[in-house]
Amino acid sequence: MTDPQYRFAGWFTLDVRLLLALVLFAASLAVLILALKFQKRRWDEWVVGFLALFAVAFLVGLLATNAIATNPALKVETLFAVP
Repeated sequence: MTDPQYRFAGWFTLDVRLLLALVLFAASLAVLILALKFQKRRWDEWVVGFLALFAVAFLVGLLATNAIATNPALKVETLFAVP
């Protein structure tokens, strides 16, 4: 990794409002699905189910905003070599 050809840096932008909206959407979707499908299960299954559903919903939402929106939640502005 000390080889100069692997030294890169970049600028990226975060839209905090959109990230917060995605977090709230993913959490509410995960809770809704858990409430409908995970009745009479142990608490550890609820935790694992919530984390899995939250991660999937958040990643799908993040990819959708990056593909559709003109101002996505996470955007790499530029990538350049560092001398």
